[in-house]
Amino acid sequence: MRGRTGYAGLLCVLGAAIGAAGGLALVFVTPAVTPDRFSYPLSPGAHRLAEASFAVSHVLLLIGVLGLVWAGATGGTRLGRAGITTTVAGLAVLTGCEVGAYALADSAYPTTATDRLEAGYGVSTILIGVGLVMAGVAVVRARGLAGHARYLVLICGVAVFVVVLPGVMGPMVAGRLALVAWMVLWGVLGVALIRHDRSPSFQHSVAAR
Repeated sequence: MRGRTGYAGLLCVLGAAIGAAGGLALVFVTPAVTPDRFSYPLSPGAHRLAEASFAVSHVLLLIGVLGLVWAGATGGTRLGRAGITTTVAGLAVLTGCEVGAYALADSAYPTTATDRLEAGYGVSTILIGVGLVMAGVAVVRARGLAGHARYLVLICGVAVFVVVLPGVMGPMVAGRLALVAWMVLWGVLGVALIRHDRSPSFQHSVAAR
């Protein structure tokens, strides 16, 4: 029987799949508006749909992060708690940014509002990266996930600084592909949570509580 850690992993995989699909769609879509519109390359209506799906994706990834807590993967350390809290805060801010982007679907680009929104994206992404690195170090130290999976959280965090941020500061296609690659890492992390939930040792520890 799947526990809440397993469900968190499943939702994390789903969130990663939604994010990856959206990123790939933006790579191959034919531009419907000119680059001086905030919704570029999408029409305002399609932009709203995309932003809504990205907001859902981030919420599902946040549940995946909570799955690390339910799995006891960080060992309950202060570093782990701080990392989880920072990551959750970053994902919450990022979700808020998607809501803001939804509201600006008809906006010109750039404007003061879009500049502020982009700053919000930057801050939230850095928070997520820092939080995942902190939580990832805690998971590695605690050996909270089996085998090589214990490095996944740390890899997701490091990828923010060596893949995501450099990618989004370059051409749009490169940025979208960087985000897709990051989503793949989140998906692998979700699978690791599902496997952890099914492991006999974790099932035994849950039954003993």
